[in-house]
Amino acid sequence: MSATTEDLIILTHAEFVRFKQDVKEAGIDLCYAAEIGEPIRLDWSLQLLRDPVFQEALERRRPADASFRIASVRHTKKGGWFRPDQFKLTFYTVSALQEDALQQYLTEHHVQSSSQAPREMLGLR
Repeated sequence: MSATTEDLIILTHAEFVRFKQDVKEAGIDLCYAAEIGEPIRLDWSLQLLRDPVFQEALERRRPADASFRIASVRHTKKGGWFRPDQFKLTFYTVSALQEDALQQYLTEHHVQSSSQAPREMLGLR
């Protein structure tokens, strides 16, 4: 597993959907996905993506292949009185032939991790 999330771009589900469409229009295909089976269980907060518990869980679940640099966070189950919310992580990458094009796109468009995680951006209705 990766020891750091510094090189990882973490996006809310809504931001990822928009990002995926934008890179597709630029001719880049995020053709590889690694969906993590074990969800992250944590109480939702606007600062979820910066929560140390979330960051630690993200690091443990990140694929060993460092080319998976884009992560999408989706709220899959609302918490209750005795249980926390549930979040699904999916990591994405491109083929080796498109790695340079993706890096150029990320640099030119200043793509960065989401700073906050509003509920409506995480996909749960």
